[in-house]
Amino acid sequence: MRNRRLRSVIAMMVFIFGLTGCAQDQLTAEEAFNRALSGLSGIDNFSFRGETAIRSGETGPFEESLAFEGNLRHHSDLTLSSKENSTVIRNDKLSAESAYKSNELTVTLKRKDGKWSTLSSEHAGEMWMSRLNPLELLEYMGKSEKTVTQELGAARGTKVLRVELSPEAAAHMVHESLDEQMKTLAERIERKDDPLYSDDPKVRKRLKEIWERDYHEMKNMLNDADAVSVCHVTINRKSQLPTKMTMERRLSFVDEQGKTRTETLLSDVTFTGY
Repeated sequence: MRNRRLRSVIAMMVFIFGLTGCAQDQLTAEEAFNRALSGLSGIDNFSFRGETAIRSGETGPFEESLAFEGNLRHHSDLTLSSKENSTVIRNDKLSAESAYKSNELTVTLKRKDGKWSTLSSEHAGEMWMSRLNPLELLEYMGKSEKTVTQELGAARGTKVLRVELSPEAAAHMVHESLDEQMKTLAERIERKDDPLYSDDPKVRKRLKEIWERDYHEMKNMLNDADAVSVCHVTINRKSQLPTKMTMERRLSFVDEQGKTRTETLLSDVTFTGY
């Protein structure tokens, strides 16, 4: 009698947990993505490592690559550091000989009022590095217009979601990033003790003129640019947290000479330390 009751309890537990697993599988792709973002936002401390690479043109090898790592502490304090030597994101597309070598830059970011801000920006590379923040990219995708689908062939225990931003959202992401970097450069030209600052007012004036010319050229090119942003997020089925993110951002525009140019930024990030 006791064994029969025990078997009944075990069967009921298996049934309940089976229903829980089914309920998770019944989530739409977008619901699974939103749940992963919510879970990630509730974790105070974790780490990630990644690589990014740039290619000019529709095809051909990526010309520059950069390895980086990040550590989130206390929910809102992020340290993002480059590594001296990067490896290869995709052996068929990246050349190890052309890997971009950094000077191990480190940038500190703070999340406040729903926005990530750079606390240190003494080096131009730091501003560029801050745009590699995968947490900011995921948050942007979460609030933007997008199409989310689930990919087939995911490894056991995981699901892979494909997130494609609408053309408008993809273009806005590029515009927002470049606009912020350009405005930061303008501030540095006028900020004493900054490497870009000059005590000579004529030099500062000339730098400002160059900045204004480049800024207006950038704005004009972006107004008619076409942007595509596709992200693949791997999620652990048990924890419902992201374990990997690969993002490709492609921008096509007409330069000042009237030539159509395409630039692609590829990022590959692995999350650890949950």
